[in-house]
Amino acid sequence: MGTEGGYGGMATKGRNGREKKSKSGKVLVAAINFGTTFSGYAFSFNHDYEIDPTKVTINQVWKTGSFTRISLKTPTILLLDNKKHFVAFGYEAEERYSEIVAEEGQNDYYYYRRFKMLLYKGDHLTRDVMIGDDKGRLMSALQVFSISIEYLRKHLEETLNKRMDGLVTDDIRWVLTVPAISNDGAKQFMREAAEKAGIAKESLIIALEPEAASLFCMYLLPVDKIHGGSETKTPTISPFTKGTRYMVVYVGGRTVDIIIHEVVEDSKLKELNYASVGTCSGAGVDAAFEKFLRSIVDTDTQKDKSVFDKFMQEAKEDWVELFRAFETKKRGIKGKGVGDERSKETIKVPPSLAEIFKDVTGKNLKDYIKTKKKYDDKVTLVGNTVRVETGIFRSWFDESCNNIVKHVKEIFKQKASKNTSSILLVGGFSESPLLQDAIRTNFPDKRLIIPEEAGLAVLKGAVIFGHNPVTIVSRIARCSYGILVYRDFQNGVHPANKKVTIDGKIKCKDVFDVHVKKGQELVVGEAQSKQRYTPLEADQISLVFDVYTSTDEEPLYVTDVGCTYVGQLEVDVPDLSGGKDRGVFVQIIFGGTEVVVEAREEKTNKLTKAKFDFLMSDENASDSC
Repeated sequence: MGTEGGYGGMATKGRNGREKKSKSGKVLVAAINFGTTFSGYAFSFNHDYEIDPTKVTINQVWKTGSFTRISLKTPTILLLDNKKHFVAFGYEAEERYSEIVAEEGQNDYYYYRRFKMLLYKGDHLTRDVMIGDDKGRLMSALQVFSISIEYLRKHLEETLNKRMDGLVTDDIRWVLTVPAISNDGAKQFMREAAEKAGIAKESLIIALEPEAASLFCMYLLPVDKIHGGSETKTPTISPFTKGTRYMVVYVGGRTVDIIIHEVVEDSKLKELNYASVGTCSGAGVDAAFEKFLRSIVDTDTQKDKSVFDKFMQEAKEDWVELFRAFETKKRGIKGKGVGDERSKETIKVPPSLAEIFKDVTGKNLKDYIKTKKKYDDKVTLVGNTVRVETGIFRSWFDESCNNIVKHVKEIFKQKASKNTSSILLVGGFSESPLLQDAIRTNFPDKRLIIPEEAGLAVLKGAVIFGHNPVTIVSRIARCSYGILVYRDFQNGVHPANKKVTIDGKIKCKDVFDVHVKKGQELVVGEAQSKQRYTPLEADQISLVFDVYTSTDEEPLYVTDVGCTYVGQLEVDVPDLSGGKDRGVFVQIIFGGTEVVVEAREEKTNKLTKAKFDFLMSDENASDSC
């Protein structure tokens, strides 16, 4: 993959006049966007970044059975054999499984799709959590994620090696994207999955999806589309000048992440609110389409499973192709006011749907649709196509668009949103004209910024983040962090039910020792908390702390409502001289995308081993020191 200029040298002036030099310490940066619906990867060499940070290469060739498909991403689908060994991923997994189902051998295979949603479930994710395939059979979630990431890693390395000899994994700074609302356990889960997939710990960093999109757009000047009211106009002032505040609305396959950034200086951003998430996005349109299909093929007289369920199981290949075609069709639907609502949209449907309908009901689907009074000539079956009124088609977007607008309105009510002048709309669903119209109509006083290739903003931005992770200078704590400790019991201050006796001394248990308060600004690279701890026992060779979060700013006890156990912090103190008087200063850095902890022995000033484990099970929680 040779290009002129080599890999190093002095930084040059980029396309925006900004002086850039990659801080990755590697030959190139590669990012993996492991999405709910689609996944992909991108990369750029250091010298390309220094000339133009937005010059990012995205893989566009994915295997589909014996063919190749030109696509910027591939479906997040994994197929394993009966021994849980890798068979295929993405489009190829779809194709292979469709063939297997047709041959009635699917029970020998494990089929996983859209399993990233596991990361959104619950406050406490464990290392041994299980995940079910399409038949509910359980398997280690960590294994499912790691096998998928390993496929993407190998695919990327093969792509690079075809274009340039001699590159090895250690030459690459790897970036893995996660939702901004991912808790610490979810981030650690993805990191451990990546390490199991063959990515070295020291070569991997985590990027937050809306932050990555924000970085890409900041460098992509001039902005391709800036909307004010109902007009489209070329900006005379950059929306990324110092002091500007803008809202990032990232709408992906299943969720919408919202965050507010302020430009504090050239190429530096400051977070003003902690990330907020909604659970309805592009997938809501697919759900509405499926509901429509069920309404025209499922009857009240069916005794067994529905026609549509039978279609999904017996004609899986047709079902997959139907929703692939719909994905393309829904991206092309125009906004309201463009064309007649009573005009018709054509959706190609496989013949197997009508055939299964006749097998189950004994009726002709074309004639049956005519009996549906609520559709009354609005929906017709013509050959292998369903003709649907444009107004009905557009209505499938209503719930998703309304929920997104509602969520944005809630964020604008927050104090942190004051003086926010623009909305940056990114993610795959952001390309929908109907969503764009909904945002424009409901927020006429805001500039709507839609970058070119908005669906790729996260992936390209993650590569930029890998070259310069310090672009985000501060973040906002989305919860309070603290450690369970024992304090000297004080009558009239501590409740009686917290009184315990330890080594002859009366203590108060379950105290929430706050290290970071919810809403606190966390400066990247700086310790937000430094506190001294001592062992409870003279012969302890390590201090183990139970770490908790709270939805309150100043929680008192870890048993308070809103407090959640999230994992453990362990600090080695091998020098036993001094007994229980051995002090250890623990400082925690929360400002980055991942929590970092450092511990220094008071007596020797030696930096000791310390680590967080956010994937511990609740049963493994220990007494704190």
